Amino acid sequence: MLRRSPSPRRRGALAVEAAFVYPVMIFLLLMLIVGGMGVFRYQQVAFLAREAARWAAVHGSNWQNETGQSAATQDRIRSDVVVPLAAAMDPAQLTVQVQWVNGATGQAQAWDGSAQAPSTVNAAGDKVTNRVRVTVSYTWVPALAGTGPLSFQSVSEVPMAF
Repeated sequence: MLRRSPSPRRRGALAVEAAFVYPVMIFLLLMLIVGGMGVFRYQQVAFLAREAARWAAVHGSNWQNETGQSAATQDRIRSDVVVPLAAAMDPAQLTVQVQWVNGATGQAQAWDGSAQAPSTVNAAGDKVTNRVRVTVSYTWVPALAGTGPLSFQSVSEVPMAF
C-alpha cells in the first residue's frame, strides 16, 4: 500500500481557511451574546414598568386617604420600586414618567401623587376607574466596540383602586 504525501500546494490551506473563518465565527458568537443581553435589558425595562404601574395604582390618592401616608410620587416610585429592581442597570440611565388617565374623559396628564386623583365619576354620575400609566426608559450602551447606545422604553397602564 502506497501512501501519498499531500501535495505541496495544499500546505497551509487549513491555516488560511481558519484565518478567514475563526474571526467571523467569533464575531457572530459575540454578537449573539450582545443581542441576548439586549433582549434581557428590554424584558427588564418592561418588568420595571409593570411593577411601577402596579405599585403606583395601589399607592394612589385613595391609599393616601385611607392610611394617612403620602401618595406615591414619580420620584418615590423611581426610588422605591424601579431602582431597587434594576439589577445590573445604571440608575443614571433610567427615567420614569407617571401619568394618570382620567376614567371619565380618557385624558392623560402628569400626576405627582400630591393631589387627589381626578374625578372618579362620569357625566352620568357613575363611578369610573382611573388608570395610572408608567413609562420606563433606559439607555444601554453595549460593551462591544463600534455599537452605539440603545434606548429601550416600555409603557404599562393599570387601573387604580377606587
